[in-house]
Amino acid sequence: MRKIVLLITGWLLFGFTVTAQQHQNGKPGNTTAGNAGSIYGKLLDAQTNKAVEYASVALLRSDSSVQTGMLSKPNGDFNFDNIPFGKYIIKVNFIGYQSYFRNFELSGKSNNIDAGNIKLAPNVKSLAAVNVVGEKPAFSMAIDKKVFNVEKNLASIGGTATDVLKQVPSVNVDIDGNVTVRNGAPTIFIDGRPSTLTLDQIPADAIQNIEVVTNPSAKYDAEGMSGILNIVLKKNKKAGINGAVNAGVTTLGSTNAGVDLNIRQEKFNFFLNYNIRNRKSPMTGRLFRKNMGNDTINYTEQLEDGDFSRKFQTGRIGFDWFLDNRNTITISENLTGGNFNRYNNQTINESDIHQQLVRYGTGINNTLNGFRNYTTQLGYKHTFAREGEELTADFTYNYATSDNSSNYSLQYYDLANTPIYDPKKPEMRYGSGDGKTIYLTGQVDYVRPLTDKSKLEMGLRTNNRTFDNFTNTFGKQYPSGDYLLDTALSNNYHYREQINAAYISYTGAMKDFGYQVGLRGEQSNYDGETKLGNKASYSIKYPISFFPSVFLSQKLKGDHELQLNYSRRIRRPWFRDLLPTIDYNGQSASTGNPDLKPEFTNSFELSYLKDFNHKHNLLVSLYYRNTNNAITDFYVDTVLALNGQDQHVLLNYPINASSRNSYGAEFTFRTQITKIWDVTANANLAQTKINASSNGDNLSNQGFTWFGKLNSNTKLPWNLTLQVSGEYESRQILPQGERKAKWSTDAAIKKDMLKNKALSVSLGLNDIFNTDRNLSYTTTSFSDQEYYRKRATRELRLNVNYRFGKMDTNLFKRKNNKAKDNNNDMGGGDNF
Repeated sequence: MRKIVLLITGWLLFGFTVTAQQHQNGKPGNTTAGNAGSIYGKLLDAQTNKAVEYASVALLRSDSSVQTGMLSKPNGDFNFDNIPFGKYIIKVNFIGYQSYFRNFELSGKSNNIDAGNIKLAPNVKSLAAVNVVGEKPAFSMAIDKKVFNVEKNLASIGGTATDVLKQVPSVNVDIDGNVTVRNGAPTIFIDGRPSTLTLDQIPADAIQNIEVVTNPSAKYDAEGMSGILNIVLKKNKKAGINGAVNAGVTTLGSTNAGVDLNIRQEKFNFFLNYNIRNRKSPMTGRLFRKNMGNDTINYTEQLEDGDFSRKFQTGRIGFDWFLDNRNTITISENLTGGNFNRYNNQTINESDIHQQLVRYGTGINNTLNGFRNYTTQLGYKHTFAREGEELTADFTYNYATSDNSSNYSLQYYDLANTPIYDPKKPEMRYGSGDGKTIYLTGQVDYVRPLTDKSKLEMGLRTNNRTFDNFTNTFGKQYPSGDYLLDTALSNNYHYREQINAAYISYTGAMKDFGYQVGLRGEQSNYDGETKLGNKASYSIKYPISFFPSVFLSQKLKGDHELQLNYSRRIRRPWFRDLLPTIDYNGQSASTGNPDLKPEFTNSFELSYLKDFNHKHNLLVSLYYRNTNNAITDFYVDTVLALNGQDQHVLLNYPINASSRNSYGAEFTFRTQITKIWDVTANANLAQTKINASSNGDNLSNQGFTWFGKLNSNTKLPWNLTLQVSGEYESRQILPQGERKAKWSTDAAIKKDMLKNKALSVSLGLNDIFNTDRNLSYTTTSFSDQEYYRKRATRELRLNVNYRFGKMDTNLFKRKNNKAKDNNNDMGGGDNF
């Protein structure tokens, strides 16, 4: 990511037409005319003595008009050939460094000028404004987003994106991989675009950083009550051949391996990575329900014990083609495939009013799911002569297929262990199906600076998704013993959505006061059809909705800043929210709601950032969200006709609540306690109130919730690094109950070895005290339910990572023996 930022920044600083001059015969000093000469040199960081790449180097005439210019190469070299004799000024300009000026005169006596190693001094004020902490900050805050660097996170090595997000401040992840930000569901992007990949399908080792946009501006999608989480994947841009290989194993029998390869030479950057993963996670569950009828009370207990196995492979290949200093084309292909399988043994105990066992049942509940995902991305970027003016366009094609099969059985017995068929008949079912998803995204963005402190941004975007799902479930009928299609548990579903959007945004500043105002318009269409059982179809066309945003920023004396933000958000129902088919699991079931409407949220946020001597950083945010038509889960006791018999279940489906209001405060503090020890702490406190009604039931619930995270990093002797992290989440309120508090702790240690720390070995222990689990309580008019689920989350992980390669700008160049022997050769020409 740093390479990408440097390259983009270099281009934005380029306010003139760049003409890259090539060396002649591998020597920077050759010229072709008698009245012309050359000037060349090298840019270095004055503090680190490392090359400064992609800096803007301008050659000005004596009247300050532009003769020519270029960007410094990855090794810091620059050169101007065939320059007419005369007086010139070299100007070097790059963010984070003080501008550099130097006078030269080309003449017959001095036609080959070596400017030598030009050492650029850091601009302390500029760096302080860009970086929050040190050379690579733990977090940084822009006017509309926060970026959390997770590249050095030890606890997630060898894991998936789920493990990474567990370490990110502001983000909560439960054991099923459900993600929330400030108690609300965010929209998750991969490299800024929608994807059909789940978090468990993304290797942690492929992630560079996480962008958390809690209150997005008009430039971003309006989808997501709690903003946007953008997962940025790694893409190396070092010159030459560079890469890494990794492998790992855990005490639960999980394994992982991967390789990253990057080849960069002048105008081309080729990248390739591949990861394979096999993850095992034993799991247990318990559902205990008190059933309250008109004249009796009884109890039901359902126990589950099994394994959750995830196997997948993912590969990514692509290249950047730098046509010239103003035009870049990027093409990439991502392929992912694997299986997510669940094997569960189940036991159901039924008891009377005195909780004395009456009968019990045993069986299995197994589901096998396979998937394939193909993502093609094409991007184009053009920078104009005006500094900061650029046009970008990209297109993403995502194609995913899936297949599934299930096997369910439940046989009841009396207390003498004899099979019974009355009043509970056996349940025997099996099913299979497949699905297909096509996701198309196209976007064009344009940025035009108006003055040094103002700019105009605008763009267009369209998303189009088509989803088809087919499942046939057959149940055994009694007393015939025949297996017949159960239309209640089968589906043949087609769904299509299209979202079109346009935005415009203006950014300006007056001294230390900055502001940004924007307006986004989105229009969406939904079509759905189910072709089995109770056939139904719907077509929803939402008119254009407008989403304004306002961002105000005031920089104060003493390295601190205030920001006040407002935006309007939307959460549209996902296809599974609308899907009117039943997912049945023993004593509980869930379905979708085709009548569901989108929810709209007005979000306000006030943030304060303070830097204390570049060692301690405090970020405080106060926020308020008001949501209308809030989408929430609703539970109702009902009877379903399955396999020719009635099943009394607790049915769960989404509804639109009348309102949901929440307000809270978030604190993030990072402190460099000593040179070898730093700690990052994050806490979120919120008050939430939900008002909902369905089927004549008026429900209201409110409560105070909070969660906190703590991350400690210590550099030890012998190139050892120790990381300890922990999190706590208080109880969460639900419209008809609550989810109990939970906590967990992780620790990891890493050893760097060999030259330049090329080899790293890490050992991590996740969920040290084995406390991570889900426990919730739900109350309806006819039942009280307790639901407990636990995965085997305590796991010891061993991972090895080896990095190879070096900076080599001459990878594909042909060098003659003379050039090889010339100690003054500064890198040869640009020819391949």
